Amino acid sequence: MNQPISACIMTKNEQDNIGACIDSVKPYVKEIIIVDTGSEDDTVKIAISKNVRVHQMEWKNDFSIVRNEMIKIATQPIILMIDADERVLPNQEKSFRDTCNLLFDDSDKIGKVIILNEQENKETVKSSISRIFKNSSSFSYTGAIHEQIQSESSHTTYFQSSITLAHKGYLISNLIAKDKYERNLSLLFNELKNARNGSYINFQIGRTYYVMGENKKAIDYLKKVYHEEPLNQPYYSTVIQIYGWALLKEKNYSELFNLLQRGIELYPDYTDLYYLFGCTLIEMKSAEYVYLIPETFQTCIELGEPDSNKYETVEGVGSFKARYNLGLYYELTHQIDKAVVEYRLSASDNFKLAAARLEKIILA
Repeated sequence: MNQPISACIMTKNEQDNIGACIDSVKPYVKEIIIVDTGSEDDTVKIAISKNVRVHQMEWKNDFSIVRNEMIKIATQPIILMIDADERVLPNQEKSFRDTCNLLFDDSDKIGKVIILNEQENKETVKSSISRIFKNSSSFSYTGAIHEQIQSESSHTTYFQSSITLAHKGYLISNLIAKDKYERNLSLLFNELKNARNGSYINFQIGRTYYVMGENKKAIDYLKKVYHEEPLNQPYYSTVIQIYGWALLKEKNYSELFNLLQRGIELYPDYTDLYYLFGCTLIEMKSAEYVYLIPETFQTCIELGEPDSNKYETVEGVGSFKARYNLGLYYELTHQIDKAVVEYRLSASDNFKLAAARLEKIILA
């Protein structure tokens, strides 16, 4: 059953994505609104062929302006914001129904959806973003990029829905094709000039450089945010995580050790930081620290997958990836029986690297 939701999608040159995006959300909502900001390809033509509402407006270098326009256009009592390069995963009728019921019970609530971000290295980064809320004049967006929803109500609360979207927009091939790097950085630097507190914008600049593979530039901006210590901000744990991976790729082990020590003190249940520590130990290839490798990945398994409502996390750090790395350690230290156990457990989660290692051992 379609729920009383307006799914709102902004587009510009999204002909390779818009059709699949519309098809994925259509089974769950009563209305789909496209606001196009100047496509020069077949985006609008494809959207019209899908029998959805299509509006066009001039791009003014501000994502929040477009989102607020979509809120004005929407006719349904609930709004879902979805990007053109996202897909709603199938079989989510109950998730949509339960989320709508919560929003009808309390119009001050804002729902978070689960985003599975596919990375170029085939990893999946799991996070939660506020995307679904009542169609009310109380809600609006602010921020030219990485825009955030704000409420006029002092009673606003957030809840985690089980609605799940897959996102492919951060794949390097997609970003290069659309010149999103340059556009996003331009908007971020422009916003930084007028920002009263630039921590969040510096975080997004650093994150953008990291996705681009420009780790030294990423480190420069993430380091600023790290030392400003915005401890009350939910993104600070992600700053530490991305900053750490950038340091590892630059082989800056001493700075990374200090960062991880501080990070684990602040977030002792953030499995990704322990996983990063284990990967660092492997990369260092130091006999002095090799004994810490199994202990670290065992800790990851004991902690399990982090709460994605609390942390941005790479899928598998508390399960199949940790077990795979543990299996590698046992295999390299000639503890083959233990390696087989870990590879089997990892492969049971359909982790192909573990299945390949297991097959190699069995056939040896």
